[in-house]
Amino acid sequence: MPRRRGRPSLMPPFVLLERIRRLSERRQGLFRVHRTHGDLYARARRQFGSWQAAVRAAGCDYTTAIERARRRSLEKRRAIRRRDPRER
Repeated sequence: MPRRRGRPSLMPPFVLLERIRRLSERRQGLFRVHRTHGDLYARARRQFGSWQAAVRAAGCDYTTAIERARRRSLEKRRAIRRRDPRER
């Protein structure tokens, strides 16, 4: 097999997919992964073309993951609005 050109991959695809699977199993799921695990998010986009493709390749339901993330985002936004304005 000929040697591939360019820099070697820092994280093989199977390791990347396993990390996505583990993150999706957390209580918060894939919510804010782009902020909490920026290196993983960027590598997934590079290797699979998009975060969506990487999540699907990991065997996770992307639609459900997005719905959960949106729900958490709205809950957090509502909680911030309910707080006393003097606390902000």
